[in-house]
Amino acid sequence: MTTYDHVPVLGQEIVGAFAFGRAAVVIDGTLGLGGHTERLLQTYPDMHVMGLDWDADALTIARQRLAAFGDRFEAIESSYTEIPSILSQRGRGTVDGILLDLGLSSRQLLDTDRGFSFLRPGPLDMRMSRALTTTAWQILTHSSERELADMFRTFGEEPQSRRIAAALKEALRVKALPNDAWQVAETIRRSAASAMKRIDPATRCFQALRIVVNHELLNLDKILSELKGLLSPAGRAAIISFHSLEDRRVKTAFHLAAKGCICPPRIPQCICGQSPWARLVNRKVIVATDNEMRDNPRARSAKLRILERL
Repeated sequence: MTTYDHVPVLGQEIVGAFAFGRAAVVIDGTLGLGGHTERLLQTYPDMHVMGLDWDADALTIARQRLAAFGDRFEAIESSYTEIPSILSQRGRGTVDGILLDLGLSSRQLLDTDRGFSFLRPGPLDMRMSRALTTTAWQILTHSSERELADMFRTFGEEPQSRRIAAALKEALRVKALPNDAWQVAETIRRSAASAMKRIDPATRCFQALRIVVNHELLNLDKILSELKGLLSPAGRAAIISFHSLEDRRVKTAFHLAAKGCICPPRIPQCICGQSPWARLVNRKVIVATDNEMRDNPRARSAKLRILERL
């Protein structure tokens, strides 16, 4: 995929989130194909964006797409967890905005060599970066049945995790399951009870494997814990999540930042001494409009939360 027809989810809402009315430096921590960054740079002539992505292939496409913006855009091959060190290397302590879109890009889903999608045959890889050493297939083959079940339950919220894990390990034991994303998905589906298939169990289990391969929740927890020190006064963080495990973390972190005090409700007077350091820009989560969901089905599960530094 080398064309620039990628449509970013909640694009207009992201543009609105970073309407500073002044020159600003924003980090797009999940650059992907550059759709969000392109809209920001087109809308705000005084904005500079540092775009991070640890997918080298996506970064190459984004560089080409955004070349017309010259030195207003800087592409960096890195995970968003490295934002503190990247800023330090550039002599900066904080920025005006941080954007994270935690979903997969269309290009990643269409690339059969990456194994993110089970719609077509291809190796079960799932690494966001080739620098990561462990693939989803290695996790599937090296984990015990109990470890797999716990993984599917914890990171995929799959109610039939034990049945699915048992079927996968048995298929591997009798050498009936090759390293192929489509066949892994079919094995998962065949093992699940049909009455409980409101959501494709392969979707849940693939989500769990991807989270483990890429340390997704650990990475998210890390950046959420560092936002206070990364945002300038009146700076904003905008995070788009696509499943409940991500959104709960973002919601909790943002609400704690706006609340400050972490004392139990039974204590009549605050003793923790923590003060609010941010405010919630949107108290109610932002979701896609009906029109966007019709035009871009990927937007159906997107949830946007915005936090502003005090």
